[in-house]
Amino acid sequence: MIELKNIVKRYESKSQTVTAVDDIDLNIDKGTIFGIIGFSGAGKSTLIRLFNYLETPTSGEVIIGGENIGQLSKRALRHKRQKVSMIFQHFNLLWSRTVLDNVLFPLEIAGVPKKEAKTKALELIERVGLKGREKAYPSELSGGQKQRVGIARALTNDPEVLLCDEATSALDPQTTDEILDLLLQLKKEQNLTIIIITHEMHVIRRICDEVAVMERGRIIEQAEITEFFENPKHSVSRRFVQEDLKPSAEYEDISELVEINASDKLVKLNFSGEATTQPIVSYITRTHHVAVNILEANIKHSKKGIIGFILLHLQNVSEHEFEQLTLELAEKKIEVEVISHG
Repeated sequence: MIELKNIVKRYESKSQTVTAVDDIDLNIDKGTIFGIIGFSGAGKSTLIRLFNYLETPTSGEVIIGGENIGQLSKRALRHKRQKVSMIFQHFNLLWSRTVLDNVLFPLEIAGVPKKEAKTKALELIERVGLKGREKAYPSELSGGQKQRVGIARALTNDPEVLLCDEATSALDPQTTDEILDLLLQLKKEQNLTIIIITHEMHVIRRICDEVAVMERGRIIEQAEITEFFENPKHSVSRRFVQEDLKPSAEYEDISELVEINASDKLVKLNFSGEATTQPIVSYITRTHHVAVNILEANIKHSKKGIIGFILLHLQNVSEHEFEQLTLELAEKKIEVEVISHG
């Protein structure tokens, strides 16, 4: 569906050359929600603007639906952009226009007859949950409502691809979830391919099928979402995952609150998917006769299942018993990380 081949974007001035995107190759299947994550300055926002040629690559090819975007005429490119729509971090609404007029704007540009355009705009406004707010101005809307207007506007030309540039970073957590749920529903109904640029792991975990990690203009890791959380390979990826699932306190602080005897262990069990439905604590106490103290747990939902960890104080467990327990838990796809021992 979407292919980037050797994409490079450089900005040149008299004093220096800055490479914002450095030789990126990507393949994104139709109907996929594909996340691109990275810290500030990684090149994410530049990359997403290359998908629809809001930025022109210095070199490389962007192919969408079999068409090489760089080879299109200006007229054909304008038409293609209608099928590769975009929503923005700061909404990009026309502040002098009402909700209805904002959604009508792309239809006016496309030359859609007024009656047909109004009918479609009203349907989209209702679809994104803003029925009754058609005459409101952006200044009268909450952040989430503004973004819903942006989504409705992006859908006016029946796009095949929806580009989201930090679309939830200006929103509170509850509103973020509402917008993500809306995107999931729209993707399901219209078989949209959605590309999301973000620095928020919650967004990646919540709705993405696949993720790519950017650093200094390059893709340093790409994986299906479950594999990414279970086995992040690059240090930057591990940092994102660890930050998302980290305990509420440092391990040293937790250790100081627990009296760990010579035969005790403080362990962290990392799990995902089916492993989260197993009665693990009960299994440990029942089969290995080990006293277990639960210190903390963090379980989060992703599009592909559940991920998380549980921090346990295992009391009076021999090395042999612990090795056997670790092997058994590994068979259940639960990773055991020793934090401290007596």
